[in-house]
Amino acid sequence: MLNDKKFIDKIINGFKQFNNYIDNWCTLVRAPDLNIIYSSPLYNKVFNCDSSIIGQQAFIVTNEKHFAEQNEFDKEKIIKQRQKIRTLAVTEYNGRVQPFSLEKTPIINPDSDNVVGIYCYYEKLSFSSLQLQILRSLEIYKYSYEIDIGKYKLTQREKEAIFLFLAGLGSEDIALILAKVEGHNITKSAIDSLFRNQLFIKFEVYSRKHFLISFYI
Repeated sequence: MLNDKKFIDKIINGFKQFNNYIDNWCTLVRAPDLNIIYSSPLYNKVFNCDSSIIGQQAFIVTNEKHFAEQNEFDKEKIIKQRQKIRTLAVTEYNGRVQPFSLEKTPIINPDSDNVVGIYCYYEKLSFSSLQLQILRSLEIYKYSYEIDIGKYKLTQREKEAIFLFLAGLGSEDIALILAKVEGHNITKSAIDSLFRNQLFIKFEVYSRKHFLISFYI
């Protein structure tokens, strides 16, 4: 019989063994308090981090309010209700905005019946992905950005909005999609405000047309 600490340690040690055989495994494990306790080498590469993230709750630049809301949602749905949830994660990878399907699953110790962690698995969305067809975003992979996206220090919400915007979606559709994947209401006006008060300022443009053009000049 394993206590909770020994059980999660055993899980993580097993994950570390996978690293010797699987090189495309993008995984993160969080403790019940949402602190990071394991990240795979590919995760570190994709999200441009290292082992220093262990013990932290966040290392990706994000909106503070959005981060707090997401943490509360994860605690309620995954830790308390023990649900598996799917969401959208977007980052800059290999010089472009790259979407990932993120599945979060509670890790339960069968000996104590306690939730001892959250297993986060990131899957790169590809050409054949049904999700991408629904989002009308197949063409995103053909773009060759001349812009250095990293220098703008984008928040997670900004990356998500940019990805969906480049897929051809307007504020209303972006709000509906993000509300669906995150499980809470997001208004069209909130997306409009994000473009007007955050993205336009960072990219030094004054309209969505010029914002789009900035990715190709």
